[in-house]
Amino acid sequence: MTNFQDTARKLTITATAWKPLAKNTLRGFVSVHVGELALTLHDVAVHQKDGRMWAAPAAKPWLKGGVAITDESGKIQYSPLVEFDSPEVRNAFSAAVLRALEEKFPGAIEMEGAL
Repeated sequence: MTNFQDTARKLTITATAWKPLAKNTLRGFVSVHVGELALTLHDVAVHQKDGRMWAAPAAKPWLKGGVAITDESGKIQYSPLVEFDSPEVRNAFSAAVLRALEEKFPGAIEMEGAL
């Protein structure tokens, strides 16, 4: 298997839209285009917590009888729509999305040392 971080550096990931929405750790949603794959991912969630920032592809809430399933604390549970092969791949994707967001929408997310 090739090193995804090296491959990710060769991919052209561009932010195309930004929808700010501050709620808990969520800071907003970004759409990104991966040029070499002719692929656009919408609603990539951007989160911030405890001095860290990350991006995660869209997920769907778990539903039972049309009602969202929650954990003990009342937090809605989500199921991923996209899955990465490893934490390293997930982290490389997240870093590339955050760089693209900052490049296209400078200052969209203000967090010292995050990007």
